[in-house]
Amino acid sequence: MIYPSKSEKEKLLTQLNLLGAKEVFVEFRGGGDDGQIESVYYKDRQDNHLEIPKDMISWTQIKYGKDPLETKQMSLVDVLEDLCYRALDEVSLDWCNNEGGQGHLHIDFTQSPPTTHLDIGINTMSTDDYNYDMDEEEDE
Repeated sequence: MIYPSKSEKEKLLTQLNLLGAKEVFVEFRGGGDDGQIESVYYKDRQDNHLEIPKDMISWTQIKYGKDPLETKQMSLVDVLEDLCYRALDEVSLDWCNNEGGQGHLHIDFTQSPPTTHLDIGINTMSTDDYNYDMDEEEDE
């Protein structure tokens, strides 16, 4: 589960629903050996593309290594970015190395209950090989 707990999931979805969100998007892109969140926004019920407000909620942020988990007040944008990184960690696809990848986390409030999806594209390089025999016999 990408949400820290069922109660934190309900708290986040309730807050986004109170904003009038129809859909929430967290877009990411990576390549080389780096990746980052590119944008976080939502569409309201009239399909207006809106910025996430600076509202704060209590959230248990993802930690790496031996750091203990810590629940603290975080902005909705930071919470949604953390949720996206959790989803990317869970699927374990290499979206930020070599040719990289891109995609988005999508929370859809048109479904009941709301659904959370991760759409990701992994870029690959392809090679087409051609061989020619350049030592043809010459006509005499």
